[in-house]
Amino acid sequence: MQDQGSMTGATSSLRARLARNLSWTFASQVIISAGAVITLFITARALGPANLGILALVESFVRVVDLILRIEPWQAVMRYAIQAQNRGDDAGFLRLIKLSILIDAVGGVVAALACMILAGFVAPLIGLDPGTGPHYIYLTAFALFFSFRPTATAVLRVFDRFDVLAKIDMASALIRLILTVIAWQAGMGLWAFFVILLVQNLSDRLLCFGFAMREMRRRGHRGVFAANGISAIRENPGILRFMWNSNFNVILRQSANRFDVLVLGAMLNPAAVGMYQLGKRVMNRVVKLAGPVRQTIYPELARLWEQGKVARFNRLIVIVSVSILALQLVVAIPVMLNIERIIEIVFGADFVGAGTVMNILLMSSIIFAAGVALNPALLSMGKDGLLVLVTVVSTLLFALSFLPMVHLFGVEGAALSNLIFNLSWTIGCAFGFQRARG
Repeated sequence: MQDQGSMTGATSSLRARLARNLSWTFASQVIISAGAVITLFITARALGPANLGILALVESFVRVVDLILRIEPWQAVMRYAIQAQNRGDDAGFLRLIKLSILIDAVGGVVAALACMILAGFVAPLIGLDPGTGPHYIYLTAFALFFSFRPTATAVLRVFDRFDVLAKIDMASALIRLILTVIAWQAGMGLWAFFVILLVQNLSDRLLCFGFAMREMRRRGHRGVFAANGISAIRENPGILRFMWNSNFNVILRQSANRFDVLVLGAMLNPAAVGMYQLGKRVMNRVVKLAGPVRQTIYPELARLWEQGKVARFNRLIVIVSVSILALQLVVAIPVMLNIERIIEIVFGADFVGAGTVMNILLMSSIIFAAGVALNPALLSMGKDGLLVLVTVVSTLLFALSFLPMVHLFGVEGAALSNLIFNLSWTIGCAFGFQRARG
């Protein structure tokens, strides 16, 4: 009877945590997505396709360099920090967080300097003006010097403070929206929108880190900056491999999601990039609505797998995946059937040509989001190597299809390559999950 009572209590606790964390993260993503679409609407009308394309090219270049050169430790730190919590090792927990801070600091400096060094060479290659393009890159890359968001994310999620992350994300989106409205009404040019991007990035990263450090002090974890972070590598065998594999997966997936913009800039022109970017931004909003689910269930999946509760682990994955797919189809199908009229009303007649692109990318996002729970599932099972393999294969398919598709179909071909990537990734992860769980 005691065991049954304990099991019931654990189930109730899990459901309560999931409900609380999902409510915060999903509500914030709904608000953030609405704010992002309004911001995109204003930016598109203020800048037009060509300048929107320039903004997208600079953002994509800085993000690609950041992805390649800066390892984000949060997934590995979360997994090993939960283990430290379970065994009551507070000192070991502090050393893990210090290691994460060191990795963030070094990676941010390296990525920022690389962007600034490469700016003059890369700008004309991707379709930017050789005179102004490098300066746009310098300004955008400055925020990378303060890249402590991954550590803050790990800390707040380990402590179940998804509400704090949600509030910061909403504040950051609101800041950008307000500043965008001001720039639009004042008739400011492209430079103003790059300054707005910088302000949003700095506020997001520094606010998040500040609240995370405050939460650690509130929980009695003091002295993190005095801890020996390097020793955490020795104390947690496999952490560097896990960190690399989890990041390599993200690097491949996200780089493919950014390189396409840069290649389009080199092959076509900023106006075509602007059309494509409009579709991608809307697609990314759909994907990010599923993001809170991935963020919320990862620590819970890690706990369930660590405790050997395989049946509950599997059931949670199935419920989440089916629910996301059903919800997305209900919302997306009416939008896709009326996409050109919606684009004309929301973004203006200049962007009507993006209708086909946006529909393809919306379908791509639905497929990816339906399998979004498979990523944390495989990581929780220690199958980070399998996740990397699936992403490598998907990226190769994307790379091999991209140039021929763009050559044959233009901007629509780029969207089709994105669809191929997400479809192959989702199928690969589902197959890998089935094999891994036996």
